[in-house]
Amino acid sequence: MMGQGEARNAVKPRRVLHPLVTRGQIWSIAAATGLFFAVALGLVLIVSHVVLSMRQTTNDIDDQRAIAAASAAVAALERRLSLIALDNAEWDEAYDAVLSERGHDWIRENWGGPSTDYPVYDGVVVFGRDLSMMSAYLKGAAFAPPGGADRTMVEYAISAQRSDAAVTGLMRVGDEIAAAAAMTIRPFSAPAPEGPGPVLILFKLVDASILSIMSNDYQIAGLTLGEERAPDSLNLALEDGSGQVLGYLSWPSRKPGDQAFDDHRSLLALAGATLVVFLAMVLAAGLLESLRLRRIATAAEYEAKRDRLTGTLNRSGFLDMLDTLAAQASPTRPLSLHMLDLDGFKQVNDTWGHAVGDMLIAAVAVRLAGFGGHFVAAGRLGGDEFALAQTQMPVQVPKRKPAQALTETDAETQPMPPEMLAQRVVDAFARPFTVGSRELRVTASMGHASITEPIDPAELMRRADVAMYRAKAAGKFRALEYHPQMEQTCQPPPC
Repeated sequence: MMGQGEARNAVKPRRVLHPLVTRGQIWSIAAATGLFFAVALGLVLIVSHVVLSMRQTTNDIDDQRAIAAASAAVAALERRLSLIALDNAEWDEAYDAVLSERGHDWIRENWGGPSTDYPVYDGVVVFGRDLSMMSAYLKGAAFAPPGGADRTMVEYAISAQRSDAAVTGLMRVGDEIAAAAAMTIRPFSAPAPEGPGPVLILFKLVDASILSIMSNDYQIAGLTLGEERAPDSLNLALEDGSGQVLGYLSWPSRKPGDQAFDDHRSLLALAGATLVVFLAMVLAAGLLESLRLRRIATAAEYEAKRDRLTGTLNRSGFLDMLDTLAAQASPTRPLSLHMLDLDGFKQVNDTWGHAVGDMLIAAVAVRLAGFGGHFVAAGRLGGDEFALAQTQMPVQVPKRKPAQALTETDAETQPMPPEMLAQRVVDAFARPFTVGSRELRVTASMGHASITEPIDPAELMRRADVAMYRAKAAGKFRALEYHPQMEQTCQPPPC
C-alpha cells in the first residue's frame, strides 16, 4: 500500500521499448532504407544522364565528322582544279600562244572547246597581263561572265599574279556556285619573265553530279545545295574569297546515337523497369520492416505500461495517464482520483499463500472492470492498491443497497458523482470472491480527491491517499472524500 510520502515523491520510470527494439533502431532502418533508395535513385539519374549524354555526344561527333567531310569534299574539288590549272598554266606552248596574235584561237581549241564535256572543269577564263579578259568559255561556248563573277575572277587573277602557286576558292557564276583555281601562265622550260603574266582560271560548277560524287566519296547522304540554311539539317556555308556566303551545302544528320538508343530501347526499358521494381522492393521491405519494428515497439511500450497480473495500467502507465488528465482538468471537466486498498488481503496471503493472493488480485481487477464505463483509467499501483480516474460530469444516479450484487447494466450506467461512484465500488466488495474452490472475503477502503483546475498529479495522489487512510482509520469498508481537515486528523500509516 502506497503512503503519502510515496505518492508525493513518486518518480515516473523511464519509458522503454522492447529490450531488442529501440526507436533508434527503427529510425536507423528507415534512414538506411531512405539512404539506399536515394543513392540508388541518384545512380539511376546519373546512368540515365550518362546514356543520354553519350547519345547526344555520339550525334554531335558524327555531325562534326559530316561537316568536316563536306569541307574536305569542297577542298578536294578545289585541289583537283589547282592541279589541272598547274598542268595547263606551266606550258611553253600555252605561254607563247596566249601572248601571240593567234591566242584566241589557241585558247578556244585547247581549253574552251574541251570544256564541253571535260570531267574536271566546266569553264575557262583567260586574263591578259593587264588583267583584261581575253577569252571566256562555259561548257564549250563563249560567254560573258556576269558583273559579280567578273569582279570575283579579277580578284582571283590579281592574287594569282602575286603567287607562284595556284589560288583556289569559290565563286558564283550566274545562278550557280563554282569552285575555281587561278594560276599565272608561264613557260615550263625557262624561267618566267619579270612582271605580271597572263592568268588562267579554271572552274567547275557545283551541280548535281558533283554533289553525288561528294556524297558517295565522303559518305554524306542526302547532300543538297541551296541559298538558305535547311532547317533540321546540317549546313556548311560556302563563301567566296571575300567571305561572302554564296550558298549552303545541307544534309540530314544521321544521328547514330539516336539509332543506337532506339535499337536498344527495349533492353534499356527492361533494365529500367527491373531497377524500378528492385528499388520498389527495397523501399517496401524497408517500410515493412520499419512498420513491423514499430508495431513491436508499440506493443512493447503498451505492455511496459500494463500490469501483467491484472491487465490494468501499472504504476508507470497510470502516472503517465494522470499527468495528461490533471493537465486537462477544468470546471467543465473535473477530475476525480480514487485510491482503493483491500482490507484483509494480508490474511489471505498469510493463510493461502501468494499464489492464491495473486488470483484474488486478478479477481478484484475483473470486478473493478464492471465499472469501466465510469472510469477513464484504472491501474494497479502495487500490492493490493488500485487507482481509478474519473472525469465524467456528475449526474444523479439512484443509490443501491450496500450488499446488492453488480449487474451487467452497472457498466452502462450514466456518469455519477465521485462520492456515489466510490460507494458503489465499495459496495461491490460485499460479495465474496471465488478463487479456485475457495470463497474468499475481502473488503475495500477508498478515498477520492477532486480537482477543477490543473495541479501536480503527485499532490492529487497524496490527497486521495489521505482520504483512503482516513477511511481505513474510520473502520474500513467505506469510501471517503478528501477534505483539508483530514490533514490534521490522519497521519498514515497508521491513522
